[in-house]
Amino acid sequence: MTSSPNTAERPRAAHLGPERRRPLVLDAAMDVFLEHGFEGASMAAIADAAGVSKPVVYDCFVSKDDLFKALFQREETRVMEEVQRALPADGGDEGAEAALAKGLTAFLRAVAEAPESYRVVLLGEGGMNASVARRIRAGRRQQVQLAAEAARTRLDPDGKLDERSARFFGEMLVGIGEAGARTMLDGDDDWTPETLGRRLARVVAASLPSG
Repeated sequence: MTSSPNTAERPRAAHLGPERRRPLVLDAAMDVFLEHGFEGASMAAIADAAGVSKPVVYDCFVSKDDLFKALFQREETRVMEEVQRALPADGGDEGAEAALAKGLTAFLRAVAEAPESYRVVLLGEGGMNASVARRIRAGRRQQVQLAAEAARTRLDPDGKLDERSARFFGEMLVGIGEAGARTMLDGDDDWTPETLGRRLARVVAASLPSG
């Protein structure tokens, strides 16, 4: 008995432990989610895309929800690390607007590097169920907290923002970053991360307390 063409020709991944396979499975899952959305993607299709068996995928992730949450967290971490690296550690000498421009530009540049994955994973599109939607909302709350902390420690070193104002500023900063990402991803206007980052920074900086 001969194997079917699909079985015979499909490349198989090298033998690796679950921890080393996880990034490979996540990369394959991203392609499947982009093509089929959350509901349309199956663990079998992800296994095929990764070149492994379905039990191997379950060794790495206990469910499709778990896999998608890990994918979201990876993309979220990548983007936020870019922003954190761009912001001055202690306010710097360049002023709030320039610091904001750096941070927002870094955010938009990270989005531009993988626009489809950002749209599906970070902007919450793709037909996700309630469990995954809750994880994305929790991730967004974390982004707001980080933005509020940045406002108080990196953009307002003189301590003019109280905790409530910093929280509002964090919500606004995340919201305007998301709006900028959608504007750039729509592609109708000739925005670059640099030009849009500077434009958004002017808007956000105007809301900071003046000396």
